[in-house]
Amino acid sequence: MGALCSSETYMLDKETYKKQVEHNKMIESDLEKDRKLKILKLLILGPGESGKSTTIKQIKIIHDEGYSIEEKLVRRHGIFMNILEGIEEIHLAVGRENKSYKNPLSFDHIHEVRMFTENFKKADDGEKALGAEVINAIQKYIKDETVAMMLREKTVYNIDDSTIYFLDNFSRIIEKEYIPTEEDILKSRVPTSGVIQYKIMLKNFNFKIFDVGGQRAQRRKWLHVFDDVHAVLFITSLSEYDQVLREDATVNRMKESLNLFEKICNGRYFINTAMILFLNKIDLFEIKIKHTNITVALTSYKGPQERDSALDYIRKRFVSLNKNKKRSIYEHVTCATDTEQIQVVIDSVIDVVIQHTMQKVGIQ
Repeated sequence: MGALCSSETYMLDKETYKKQVEHNKMIESDLEKDRKLKILKLLILGPGESGKSTTIKQIKIIHDEGYSIEEKLVRRHGIFMNILEGIEEIHLAVGRENKSYKNPLSFDHIHEVRMFTENFKKADDGEKALGAEVINAIQKYIKDETVAMMLREKTVYNIDDSTIYFLDNFSRIIEKEYIPTEEDILKSRVPTSGVIQYKIMLKNFNFKIFDVGGQRAQRRKWLHVFDDVHAVLFITSLSEYDQVLREDATVNRMKESLNLFEKICNGRYFINTAMILFLNKIDLFEIKIKHTNITVALTSYKGPQERDSALDYIRKRFVSLNKNKKRSIYEHVTCATDTEQIQVVIDSVIDVVIQHTMQKVGIQ
């Protein structure tokens, strides 16, 4: 029923960039047509890696037909890349935290992974699998005592949750006939480049849902195009208050998210638009708050270092940024990878978009 139209990629060559430009022009043309039709438009915004794409995947799973075998097979390559990139992230964390490998051969294993990754990035064949040598290198690498310790203490060392998940399921994923499950797809990460557009019928209304790339350059390029959307769903990661942006290591992710929300919430394009806020990754936040205080990002916080107090403070900080006091901010604490929990939240979001739109046109 719905169809994901994406220009997702790991690296943009000239041909891919040309296709993306054409894709972007098509979306702008479609948006102009939508202004003349009764189509409800939901724009999903937020910093990179906050859970925007995961939320759209959940909508497809819950309210559409999920993923076909063909669509699942296409995701194999991305999942393999996630594993390879995850190993590299662990290696970088070892250096960042001034740790030392217990096994001297771990450097050889990292070299093997890096060599394979460079070739794998260039592969266009989505069916291409991990080779026996790199599989052996990964299996030996994660047995290093230092690596195993960092994987156990993932939130302390900011090891991505999807990396842990895929390594826990590594023996299943490397099987020759491996077909990704829906949970695998939810856990997979592919940076959004440009805009993902998703069309779907929800509660007898035609919806168009847009996921804009979370990096700064992507946001600046696209925001003005969506001046007539019916609602904005802003997603922020609760658990990344002690992390920095991938594109700028001097900027704290929580501070960036607050600044972005303020600009979007009060910007001229969205001043009268329904605003929905997802405080996402509560599962990781609950673990991290036990050992790292939110004061690393929010220095004015004076409360105890515990879940409820810290969560309430973050929630109030976001809501206080709304300068349009006639407009409510619809808040939800979420774990986007939890299908059962997110289903209830998404249904609520759909209702908000429909009700807000009907009120604006005078039906209610």
